[in-house]
Amino acid sequence: MLKKFFKKQMKAFIVNAIEWLVLQTDNDLDDKILAKVKSGMKLGVV
Repeated sequence: MLKKFFKKQMKAFIVNAIEWLVLQTDNDLDDKILAKVKSGMKLGVV
């Protein structure tokens, strides 16, 4: 159970970090990468 919780926390942290990076760079490629990562996480791939 603790492992599952930790994994969820890491996913949230990674998404936040990626979103922050996208805001820093502000280009279309990053937006596409972020969209793919987010959709992948919803499906449980990442």
